[in-house]
Amino acid sequence: MHIIVGLIKYCVFMAFRTMNKILLVDDENLILYSLSATLKHDGSEVMAVSNGKDALSEIRRSPYDILFLDVNLPDANGLDLMKIVREISPSTRIVIMTAVDLNDGQMTYLHDNAGFFLPKPFDLEEVRSIVKRIGGPYSSPAYDA
Repeated sequence: MHIIVGLIKYCVFMAFRTMNKILLVDDENLILYSLSATLKHDGSEVMAVSNGKDALSEIRRSPYDILFLDVNLPDANGLDLMKIVREISPSTRIVIMTAVDLNDGQMTYLHDNAGFFLPKPFDLEEVRSIVKRIGGPYSSPAYDA
């Protein structure tokens, strides 16, 4: 009986330890679908929205560990949203995604305020690698020891 209880406690611990709460913001449905499916498969809790208004509503409603944020949204500029998110939820780690070239000033701003830059198109393994580095047990110093 003690072994079963111990095993259940371990499984619950591991389930909560590895789960990241991730918000995806992009106006391209294929990107939202592929990122969402991949990250859910890997054990993350994922919410996907397609515009800046819904993204801010989600961030205000509930904290997120990681935010994947597109620069060009139909109702907002992702770089402007990044600044607002920093004020609302300073602990949320931000990954900026874009297919357009950013000027030097935008890149400096991005590097000063976002954790990562993910140029489109991207490979889903790049996304997994970023999530492992900035969220979950893979990012903790104790795990690397």
